[in-house]
Amino acid sequence: MRAAHLPGLSAALWAATLLWAAPPVGAQSGGSPEPAACAAPEMLLEVVVGGAPRGAVPVRLGVDLADTLVPPDVLRAAEAGYAAQTVSCDGQPFVRLSGQVTVTFDQPRQRLLIRPRLDRLQGDTLNLAGAAAGAPTGGQPVWGVEYGADVQATYAVTPAAGAPPAALNATVNADVGGSGGAWSGSAGALLERSDGSWRAQPRAQVSVGVTDSVRVGAAWNAQPLEGSPGLSSSDFRGVALGAQGGFTLLDPERRVDLPLEADVRVFLDGREVAARRAGPGVLRLVDIPHPAGAPLTVQVEVTDETGVRVQEWVLEPDPDPLPRGAYLAAVRAGSSRGAWGADVRGEYGLGRGWRVGASGSAQLGGSLSAGARVAYADARGGAQASVQVTSAVTGGVRSTVTTLGLRGETQVGAARVSAFTVLPLGAWQDTQLGAALNANLDPWTLSVSARTALRRETWSVEGSVTRTFDTVGSVTLSAAAQPGGWRLGVAGGYRPSPRWDLTGGVRAVQVPPAPGSEAPAVAWQAGAGAAFQVDTGNRLTARVSRDDLAVGGSHVGLVLASGEVGLRGASARVQGAVVALPDGLSAQATLGQRAVLLQTGVPGLSILLGGVFVGRTDAAGSVLLSGFTPGETAEVRVDLRDAPFGVQVGTDRRVIVPPQAGLTVLDWRANFRVLRWVQVRGPDGTPVGNGSVVWSGGSVLLDDEGFGLFPAQVVRGEVRSAGDEVLCVLDVTPGAQEVRCGTPPDQPVQ
Repeated sequence: MRAAHLPGLSAALWAATLLWAAPPVGAQSGGSPEPAACAAPEMLLEVVVGGAPRGAVPVRLGVDLADTLVPPDVLRAAEAGYAAQTVSCDGQPFVRLSGQVTVTFDQPRQRLLIRPRLDRLQGDTLNLAGAAAGAPTGGQPVWGVEYGADVQATYAVTPAAGAPPAALNATVNADVGGSGGAWSGSAGALLERSDGSWRAQPRAQVSVGVTDSVRVGAAWNAQPLEGSPGLSSSDFRGVALGAQGGFTLLDPERRVDLPLEADVRVFLDGREVAARRAGPGVLRLVDIPHPAGAPLTVQVEVTDETGVRVQEWVLEPDPDPLPRGAYLAAVRAGSSRGAWGADVRGEYGLGRGWRVGASGSAQLGGSLSAGARVAYADARGGAQASVQVTSAVTGGVRSTVTTLGLRGETQVGAARVSAFTVLPLGAWQDTQLGAALNANLDPWTLSVSARTALRRETWSVEGSVTRTFDTVGSVTLSAAAQPGGWRLGVAGGYRPSPRWDLTGGVRAVQVPPAPGSEAPAVAWQAGAGAAFQVDTGNRLTARVSRDDLAVGGSHVGLVLASGEVGLRGASARVQGAVVALPDGLSAQATLGQRAVLLQTGVPGLSILLGGVFVGRTDAAGSVLLSGFTPGETAEVRVDLRDAPFGVQVGTDRRVIVPPQAGLTVLDWRANFRVLRWVQVRGPDGTPVGNGSVVWSGGSVLLDDEGFGLFPAQVVRGEVRSAGDEVLCVLDVTPGAQEVRCGTPPDQPVQ
């Protein structure tokens, strides 16, 4: 936009504005002429302020550019800070610029450039603390039918004398439910068979978000605020209230330089949260809300006379799962197993890895319990101290027990050391002590643990050592001892190809003798197993032992299914859901009314939640977690003993904060480094059996079929035969499953 005058404002008004904003300097009064400055001849120059042209105007250009005079309407009202005083030359008002403003005369182009000086301008402030309130409250409504079945049969193909009779136990569920807006709920039934009889249990649960932080729920034969019960059985009937908050952090300040008045739009992760007309100077964005557990992209779009530009920042997540001021709390009241009671639990973040927690419960029968804990955790380890008080009435007499607990772990070089103690006050003889050491000294892995109480013959010790052989297999020696008994074993694994896993082992066991009896003879146990990975979602297994033979399989996909049939029993389990979406029906593993989608990027990982196995990651490396306890954080762990070959893990555990409702996504992919199987073929097309690939960052050994485990990034290296002869140079690109080299070996290796 080019304009020599600002419409609607007269020169006299501008003179008064500038005079008020910048009082005259020296002894002269506001309208007095400056003889030296006014003596300069007038020149018709194009004036540019802060990069924006203001048109061709008469300018008195002094010998010293600091004495240059410009018409008052060259400056906007918000740029009054550039003026030192107003003078009159031949009855015409002029503005003398401040000595702190940089002025440049471009003689060839006949232009006068007034550089921006932001500290002379008033600037502006934009507070975004309320921007989080306008954020979307969740995904689209989801409704459907969730189903599941878990069947277990025990029998004997060749019954022996005294063997237990055949039995069938089963659990089947079907629930209609979902979530939409602030509401979520389900209704259905659980059918159970045990002890030869069937029992049907109707159930329902509903919850509603009162505010962004508070949610209330009620349940009949289910757990309130926990989402769809699935195959879980419960006889709780009552209500609950849950609250959590403080997980939105406020970034104190970000600055945007505005040399000119501009239209400003602010976006948080692509969502526009603010727009305004801002004056020139420094625009301060204060109290920018961002979630504690995820990165946030802040974009500021600035539109002024010179065009459009975008300034961007990425606000990093807080590594602390429970940052300072964050909290979770839940209270529940109702009846369970015919007894009325209430319980409460909660956690509060202190910052820098510290958090405190408390829980308590009471029943009408007089049973009481209360506990508190303080914990610290970081990347190297953690510590926790707790106290638990339980009180109960037995035979009209109340007894109270207070127990203290301490535990901690830390990383010492390649070893992780942990220890714990449990101290019952007033019963010191029941004190328990324990310690463990786990060391990864590639290719060796060592694990040792011991525990004892202060009573006689209450100790136990166990340990193992594993030797891995590249990606081909491993051998493990294990031993354990306790008063009157011991265990000694050897086990191994062999991977003949990327899809096959073979295992086998033997161990000798002597258990402690029963009181008054002689020590039993040593019992020998042996077994073997095989697994074949059909694809990333399907796995077949077989196992054999002295008295059993079984085959089975598992599927991870739109349904979760597993099963096994053997000589002594059979089992089958399936879980899934049919969901109604706006574009039609969809099959899913669960409705996910209160769940976390954990993304690892690694298929086939065994995931533990609170120390309990909850499933394997699917073909995309994701697993859906549910069943969280309201008012508490949850610890997710990767079972490293069952990790696929070629997976490197940064840390095997992470504390997460479950959502109050709906499905949240937790991206944990940066924690895993995936190696991949690639078959290498020589220039003639035959596999380079027992050869190797060497590059500047390392080397990979190839098996007899030319397979090797390569990192995910591009690798360029020399292919060498079993006799260490350089065959060629090849590139292994991401996604390649087979590579044939044909580059001359004299080409330099990068």
